[in-house]
Order: sequence, then C-alpha cells, then structure tokens
Amino acid sequence: MAYTKTVWNDRIKDSQGNIVQEGTPVSAGNMNKIEKGIEDAHKQMEQAAKETVSLPYGLSVLNSPNGSPLDVQIEGRTLVSMANSDLEGGKKYVLADPKTAVVIDGTTYKGVSKFEGKNARPTIIRTANFEGKISGSTAENPHLSKAGFKNTLLSPGSVWQNQDIETAGYASMYTLDGKNRLVSDSTSGSIAQMLFSFNIIEEIERKVGKIPGSTVADKVAWLKNNVSKLSCGWWGYGTNATGNKASLVSWRDDTQSWHTTVLSHTLSSISKLGWGIAGITNQQIDANGFVHFLVYTDSSNGTIASTIYTDYVELDIELKANADFYAPRVPLYEVPQESYDKILVEWDAAAVANRYPMVEGVKSLQNPYVMAEGENLLPPFTDVRYMHPNARATAAYEAVVDATEKNQHIYWVLDVIPGQQYTFSYEANGDQQATYVYEWIGSQGAAISTGSKTNPKTFTVPSNCKQIVIFMTSYGGGSITYKNPMLTLGSVVKPFKPRNPSYLYAETILRGLNSVNDLLYQDDGRWKMLKKWEEALVDGALSWIYFGDSVGYKTFYTSSFPAAKDRSGIVTRNNGSLIQQSNTIVNLNQQNGIGAGNLFLSLADYDTGFNETYTPTNDEIKAYFNGWKVKTVDGSNKPTAWVSVLDGTDAPTQTLDYVKANKAPNYTGYRLLYQLATPKVVDITDKVEGSLSVSGQTQVSLDSGVAVREKANPQLNGDNYSINVTTIPSSLLTNKTKKILNVYKNNTIDNKWNVFNTFANGLERAYILVSDFEPTANYYVTYLVLEKEKFTINPVNVKASYNTSIRSTVDQMNEQLADVKSMASIHDRYLYKLLLAAKANGWSV
Repeated sequence: MAYTKTVWNDRIKDSQGNIVQEGTPVSAGNMNKIEKGIEDAHKQMEQAAKETVSLPYGLSVLNSPNGSPLDVQIEGRTLVSMANSDLEGGKKYVLADPKTAVVIDGTTYKGVSKFEGKNARPTIIRTANFEGKISGSTAENPHLSKAGFKNTLLSPGSVWQNQDIETAGYASMYTLDGKNRLVSDSTSGSIAQMLFSFNIIEEIERKVGKIPGSTVADKVAWLKNNVSKLSCGWWGYGTNATGNKASLVSWRDDTQSWHTTVLSHTLSSISKLGWGIAGITNQQIDANGFVHFLVYTDSSNGTIASTIYTDYVELDIELKANADFYAPRVPLYEVPQESYDKILVEWDAAAVANRYPMVEGVKSLQNPYVMAEGENLLPPFTDVRYMHPNARATAAYEAVVDATEKNQHIYWVLDVIPGQQYTFSYEANGDQQATYVYEWIGSQGAAISTGSKTNPKTFTVPSNCKQIVIFMTSYGGGSITYKNPMLTLGSVVKPFKPRNPSYLYAETILRGLNSVNDLLYQDDGRWKMLKKWEEALVDGALSWIYFGDSVGYKTFYTSSFPAAKDRSGIVTRNNGSLIQQSNTIVNLNQQNGIGAGNLFLSLADYDTGFNETYTPTNDEIKAYFNGWKVKTVDGSNKPTAWVSVLDGTDAPTQTLDYVKANKAPNYTGYRLLYQLATPKVVDITDKVEGSLSVSGQTQVSLDSGVAVREKANPQLNGDNYSINVTTIPSSLLTNKTKKILNVYKNNTIDNKWNVFNTFANGLERAYILVSDFEPTANYYVTYLVLEKEKFTINPVNVKASYNTSIRSTVDQMNEQLADVKSMASIHDRYLYKLLLAAKANGWSV
C-alpha cells in the first residue's frame, strides 16, 4: 500500500493564551505510522521482489509501483484449419467464428462452440451480412445494397436512386437492434424497395477458402457445382396505402427476372422473412458470382407513402459435403483435452475467438510484438487518422484549424480496453472549439463523452467497445490552436508528456503443437529461442521411394528428416487439408508419419492417377509431388501424359524429365511440420529489436505480425516519393499494411515521411516531398501486417515479469549494464581483429 504522509501542525495560542490550533499529537499511533513508513521504504530499498503475470492477447494494464524493465517470455503455437479435412472420432474440436456453422454427421454447430469429432468431413455454412461495410468500398466488406422506388420492381442492373447506400445505412443493417434503414416515397404508384447483392466468390474466399480456378467464370462454375443452398434472412416491415406488408424475393439470373416464389408478412413491427430453396443456385448466381435479393412493400396512393424498413439482413451460404476448396480459413481446430475443458468455461466466447482466430491453412506465431505505453497514449498531430484541409500540424503536439464553419475536425482512432476509465485533456484558444469522444464499432457509433468545451473529459469505455474516436472540431468559424493533447489511464489529469512507448519486436517464427512449444526468452542480455519444431516443404525436390501397394492407394517414403522425432509430425496437402496420422504404427507399413527420419505417405490412386496394379518409378513419384497427376498410360499402365493436380491442364512438355524437375503452375507442394528429436537453443538477438519498461499504471499491447525494417523501394509520384501505393507496383511492400509504424533513412527514423490511407496497399502508404528525399539513402519500413490470417496467429501464452521494489530495479539495471559492457568488449575485440586482417591484406584504415 502506498504511504500517505501526515501533515504535522504546531500548537498555536493567541495573545490571551487561548488555543487557536491544536497541534498534531505525538502519539503511539502517529509514531508507529512513521516507523511503518520507514520499514516499507527499507523493504523497497533492500528487498528484491518481482511480479510475474500472464499477458492476454490485445490490450491490458500492468501496475508497477516504480519504474522497471519488463521481461517477457513468449511461447509458440501452431493452428491447422480443419475446414477441408476429415475429422476423427474421439478427438476434440473448437469452432471459433460467430458467422460460420459446420455440420458433422447431421449435427450442426454454429458460432463459437466445441464438440467431439466424428469420422467425417465438415460441411460448411457461411453467414454473410453488411458488418463493417463502408459505402463505395469493397475492401472491408464486398457486398452491396441499393435503395430506390419505382412503379415496377427494379432489377439489379437498373439505375437506383441510391446505387450504393451510405455507410450509416449499412451500419444500421448489420445487427438486429431496432435501428432501421428505410426507403420511402409518396408518389402515386411508387413502390419502395431495397436490393441486397452478395458477392459469393469474395465471401467464400475471404472466410472459407480459395476457390479452384483462375478466372471469374471458373469460380462461378465452381459455385454452381459446390453451393447447395442460398438462404436470405431479412428482418423488417413495410407500410403502404392499404396497410402493412413486406415481401422478399430472389433474382433469377437464368431468366433475368424475379423468382415467382415470393415470401411476405403483413406485420407492423420488425419480423423475419426467410427465403431459400435448395438446388436452384445455378439459377441465382450471376456471371460475376453475385446473388441478389429484393425486399419491397406495396405502392403509395399519392397520400400515404410506400415505406420499407430494414433492421437486419443476412445470407447463409451452404456448401455441399466435400466441396473442393483449398487454403482453408474457417477457424475450426483440433484442441487438446486441457484446452477443450476451458473453452466456454474458463474462456468466454471472446477469449476463445482470440485464442483461435482465422488462419489460412497451417500458421504459426510469426513476428510477435509487445508495446508498453508511457503516460500519454495519444500520438502527435502528425499521426492522426484524419485532418481537415483547413487544419495543419505546426508542431508534433500543436495544430491550427482555420475553420470556415462547424465540424472541421481532426481525429484519432485508438484501441482501448472495454470498461477502462480514461481522461482526455488538451489546451486550446478561442471559443469556437469542441471535443467529442465516440465509440468506434465498424463506423462511428454512439457518443461516449460529449460537451462542446468540456476539458478535461473523463470517460469509461463501454463493455462492447474496443476502439474510440476522439474528435477535436470547430464549433464555428475562426482560427483555433490546439496544444498538448493527452489521453491517460484513470481519472487524474497529468502534466503533458509526448507519447513515448517502449516496444519489443521479434522477427521470428515460434511453433507449437500438443503442449510442446518453442520459447522466446532473454538470457544474459541475449535473445534466444528454445527451438522444438521445424517446418519443411515436401515436393519433388526430395528423393522418393516406392514402399508398397494396397487396394486404392500406394505408400511412398523419403529419408529426408533425420533430426525428426518419430511420429511427431503433421502433413498437409497442397490444398491445405490434413493427412491423418494413425494412432497405432505397425512397422510404419501403409501409414502416414515420420519414423527414423523417414516420412511415409499413403496416397489414393485417384489422387495420383497411378493405376491400381502399377508400381511407379521414383522419378514418377517425384512428378506427382511436383503437382502432376497421370493423365494417360500405355498398355503396361506406364504414364505417358500428365496434368496439373490443381486445374487439370496439360503439362507443357509431356516428358518424365520435365514433370520430375518442374512444378505445375501455382503448385506449392505438401508441407510437413515435425518435432525435433532433440530441442536446440538458437541465438536470435539479431532478430529482436527494442526493450520494454513499465512505470505505474501502464497500458500494454500484445500482438503479432510486425514487419521490421523491411527494405522499401520509394518511387517518384508527382511532387513526392511514395512507398506502398497501389498504382505503382514497384513501390509496394511485401504485405498489405495495417499501420506504418516508422520509416527509416538508413538506420535512423525519418520523421519527414507522411502516412496516408488513399491508394494504399492495405490501409496506409507513406510519402515524402521530393526536396526531403535522398536518392543515395536506403529506406526501410516497420509496419503491422493487415492480413494476419496469411501471416501469423495470435500470441496467448506470454509471461511478463517486472520489479516491484527499488532494489530489484537497480539490481536488474546493473545486470543489464554489465551485459552491455560485455557485448561492447566483444564487439571491440571483433572489430580490432577485422582491422588487423584488413591491414594484413593491404587495406589502409
């Protein structure tokens, strides 16, 4: 407990000897309080004390009584999406997506749920809606809604009054909450109507898996063969000249007309209409992969308007059993018993979703990072989300708005902790300024803190809110100067400080399965990884040997993994599906798994194309693992022609020499993840950047997917040089960006770069004026990856330790100083040897 000092007062008498102020008594209580304070201070000075906590994914708060370094240990983990794999009876599984359902042997599991597997492949049902939709953009959500009115039903290709409804309208339609988007018209004979167009190709490829085929036509053909049912659910009601009525119907692309089956209700409150007919998807899906639904009411009589109200709309996309897609993305995972017992018991639905996010195929924890904020959580004016054209930053924490009217603003969008209290404060001149704090859920939401000039503002983040937007806006015309904005934890207003977070970036991959995990840790000032897993590509570059034949399949093996622990690995096909490994291995015969460094794979003759009675040569096996399947054979069943296993196209050269040495286009090969027979410690100090510290209440962020100092290729773009602009392919970074953290010129942060979100490959790009650009310099970018499902998974098992006494802090700092001095002496000695070698070779220095 913090020590509270006692204010000691003298005993004061007036001139007549009367006591006008009682002195503080020298009592046992007061003296013991002094002794207790001395004792506590002594402990802080003398005792070494640390606290270790488990950092959750995302944001959290640590409370260190004094400034301290923050040490972390990060465990690896690996997730394997089972969306297109056969499940196994008796094993445990989790589904962690509220908008996806799986059907296993007739039983449906929807949303965040857990279940025991059965020997069957899951059937996928995906729910699409307008969550996160921004008008005019398909980046966040690919679907579209139009609104209008006419005396006939409009077609999807008609000219609508609203060709793409506004963002606020979309926001009102993606939750069933009583907020409506309405269409209304009082013209006689006019019919109010709304169109809902769902992009099935994009919905499946973003959330389920990749569709085979290289063209839209190929993918539409796949949809018509693999989607069993499309069911639209609509919640709303309609009013018109004769009362209440709302009708829902589907577009037939084959006849270019609305379906003759129409569903209606005549209720005066929000109610559901559900439209879905199995087996007609070939009629519904258009040439671009869209399906269209229309909701409308009866016409106006010229006095009473025709009005349709929409509260919520969704589409269920049900795939056929064994639908053939690859690179699965559904967060459906096998879990060990210990985790299964905690799901929806110790871990609520949100925690389950964090632990088991969507990944593409097999992904491990890659490039984790930790950020510990200082007292000010607010970035400078040079790093805001939006600044009005009439506003400008005159310094890092000073901005001027030359407002011509109301609502010309600057704003930040910030990640926050639900339920946490924050205080926002600033300095400003003039009477024409206002500040607001809003929830940010998909788009601008309800106000958290209002009041045109309230300063400071203390507010508590709502329980369902993870982002806020802070507006600094004009309340009228005139020049406004804002200075020193602060956002701090708690309700106490603190003296201004610029944002100064500490960070740790680890550019490495940490794997783990079955509670056996890689571990990142620090030892004697060096960052090390206890490595227990390895990953390898399994393709035609390996040497393959025929092992044996059984009815319907053949077994091949390769002796390429001598460091592997027996029967420890998992193997996924090129399409991302898991090859099941038997629990009982008998002489490794006809089994899938690793034994004595040998990888055995039993593959169906249907997949390889090898004839049932044919014994393939080693080179022919190599051809299959390069992505080629047998097309034709001669009289002795020997292969004579080959086709791609991906799309069935012929090999460009139909010779064994070609297919054994060249992969089929876009074929990546099988992948193997295996446990090392003997773990090893690897020094990765050169792949870790930064150090962490905490002081008092500190907001900490734990995540993954940071690209550290990636070499950039700035390109001339008008009056500036740009990085990561979609219109200049040579300027692009390797991954789509979520946030650009820093741009470096050589090894130093270059603050002259500006970050913008238009024409960005992802959410952000960077540019610099030509006059500030140095053509001879090397530029690097550190940024957060946007499409994490293609790159990494979330870290969840991270231990954080910090000092809770002054002595512990001093001891640790002394140890770190000794480590630094040791490393400096090693580097000095190494450099000295290099100089001697250079002189010996005739170089002058």
